[in-house]
Amino acid sequence: MFNELMLASQSVQALGTLLKAANGLVNYNEIVAKVSEVNEKLMGANAVALAAQEKQSALSARVKELESEVTRLRDWSAEAERYETREVAVGVFAYLSKSQTGKFQSAHKLCANCFNQGTKSLLQQQKVEVGRQLSLVCHRCQANIVFSYYVEQT
Repeated sequence: MFNELMLASQSVQALGTLLKAANGLVNYNEIVAKVSEVNEKLMGANAVALAAQEKQSALSARVKELESEVTRLRDWSAEAERYETREVAVGVFAYLSKSQTGKFQSAHKLCANCFNQGTKSLLQQQKVEVGRQLSLVCHRCQANIVFSYYVEQT
């Protein structure tokens, strides 16, 4: 009977060990689930951080683009100050250098349309066969201005 009590005691001890192991297993599964949940939240935060970094990069590129545009416009404003609109023929206006002297025919004339858009484009003089007329052609915007003669500079 002593052996049976001893075996019963050992069985109870084994059962206690099994119960502790089972309890540890439940705790382990809960820990794994919580770690997995934390890992999932970290991955979500990482994705948000990457998206913010991409947005920051795009905004930085846009700022550089706008800064270069501001520089270009400042340079253009300084360049535009050197020119003025003048009537080179009756009803024909072009931008000429403010320091321009002499006849309009030999002056460098800039297209008013292109100039107002922030670009310098020379007007090329061509002769029109019909009626011995002249024309000024802008090869950038395709403007073609036909006239009979230049006005005298005043």
